Amino acid sequence: MEYEKIIELIHEIEHSSITEFQLQKGEFQISLKKQGCAEPTTADIPKTVHKELEAEPKKEAEEASIKEGVIIRSPMVGIFHASASQDKKDIVTTGQTIEEGQVLGAIEAMKMMNDVVAGCSGTVTEVLVGDGELVEYGQPLFVIEG
Repeated sequence: MEYEKIIELIHEIEHSSITEFQLQKGEFQISLKKQGCAEPTTADIPKTVHKELEAEPKKEAEEASIKEGVIIRSPMVGIFHASASQDKKDIVTTGQTIEEGQVLGAIEAMKMMNDVVAGCSGTVTEVLVGDGELVEYGQPLFVIEG
């Protein structure tokens, strides 16, 4: 199974009411199980409440705290790592000038490290996540001003 398809599968299960999932295809096998209580999905919420939730500007409130600039978002779900190893300092910090394509951190998913790279050159004005934090797909990680 392709890596991207596995990440999509994890993302879909994470945002659904499914608590366990298993798939076996030849020698390939994957088993996913949610821990604790899952948040209800919009499918689990009555239609009247669902319409009220759609009207809420949730993203706007989140984005309002972010200064103007280019937002670097998480390309996947996983654990964000700000440094190359635990005993080293962060790869980038607020106020640091970076180049397009420079590695800003890494996201660990399924024991694999995936680099987060800058899509543009500029100055890092905000670091929105800390080392070791769980990040969602599309979650803002950095703000860069050109």
